[in-house]
Amino acid sequence: MNEYNVKDIKVDTRYTENVYLDKSFQLIDKVVPFSSSLIKLLNKWRFDKVYSNGVIGLAAITPSKADEDAARNKDTKKPYEKLKETLDNFDLTNISDTQNPYEHDEEKMTTAKAVYNAYADYILDIYTHYATHKEFDSEDVFAAAKDLCSYVQNNKRFILRINPTIKKISKDFLIAHSVRSSIIAIILGLYLNMPLSKLEELAVACMLHEIGMIRLPPQFYMTDKNLTAYERAKIKSHPLLSFKILNDNGFSDDILNAVLNHHENERGTGYPRKLTGDKISIYAKIIFVACSYESITSSREYREAKSTYEAIVEMLRNESKYYDPTVIKALLCSVSLFPVGSYVYLINGKIAQVIDTITTSPRTPIVQLIGSYKDGKPVYIKTNETDLKIVRVLNNNELKDIAKVFVPNKDIDKESSGQKL
Repeated sequence: MNEYNVKDIKVDTRYTENVYLDKSFQLIDKVVPFSSSLIKLLNKWRFDKVYSNGVIGLAAITPSKADEDAARNKDTKKPYEKLKETLDNFDLTNISDTQNPYEHDEEKMTTAKAVYNAYADYILDIYTHYATHKEFDSEDVFAAAKDLCSYVQNNKRFILRINPTIKKISKDFLIAHSVRSSIIAIILGLYLNMPLSKLEELAVACMLHEIGMIRLPPQFYMTDKNLTAYERAKIKSHPLLSFKILNDNGFSDDILNAVLNHHENERGTGYPRKLTGDKISIYAKIIFVACSYESITSSREYREAKSTYEAIVEMLRNESKYYDPTVIKALLCSVSLFPVGSYVYLINGKIAQVIDTITTSPRTPIVQLIGSYKDGKPVYIKTNETDLKIVRVLNNNELKDIAKVFVPNKDIDKESSGQKL
């Protein structure tokens, strides 16, 4: 049986098999969630561990034969059909205004959140579909990837401002990571002038690169504790697991290599094969950078996220020489030194949020002045290196202070910014 620490079990955690207090005494039936009262009782009784042949969460779905048969026979819509049905409710065209290209920002942000959530649901569906059916509909996956590439290309500055809450990340860690990494990877691919066919392959690889994780217990990667040698080895096996899953389902060699090598680095100290830079595909290099940036800027239950500015600075330094310089340059030029979503302090004393980037000038993005309006509309300006220079990024305490002053979800968007309030 698998052994689980009670202190790591959260309210509403479900296991795929029955849970026991010891090797014979059953505590609760499979899929019955842990309640807060049960967790308190276990702590009161000083039960430190529980046992189960199953695993918890999406990250380890192991359905029974009966579950698989029921899923196959159930008349449900395919994941892509559900995605399209949701997306069709929104106008995904790029609204523009020659006088003020930021005129419709609020409307576009609402759509961006809906698109992000639709793709989160879609990736959850295809991971779950694989878990129950052991297959992918590759044509549907490519169709979804093509739609996402098109949307990101036209709406980069909106989709980059979406940052899921810690509650949502904790619930579906793999999904949140896969969605955000895919968006960032597509943006990098666009900067590198990838043709659409290559961009679609990159998006598919990034959406599915963590699929092997569903065969590992989530406590292996959702913890700050020191892993055992066995646990570290299992974590490092996930690119191989993902490779095998996608290979069994007929994906192309380029996608397979990207998935297999997305944890390799330029120095040859990555895994699973310790490849050096010249042997790593461009897809894998992009996914490695995208995943690293996503990870640094996302909160986990066991640590706070760093700001997007801190992430950019850290990756630009590239002190360990892990990242491909061309891809790092693409990241800087795509999201700027002050990334979309960052809140910044200007030299004139104004506070602003970065809402758009200038690829040729990473230090001088477009910002929206917080609390400033003209004719009832937000004020947007292009920063420069003189009288409208960005001095620094606001820290979390400053963000909390200004959130008390300005109207929530209007001047300061608590869930969508690249910084946490």
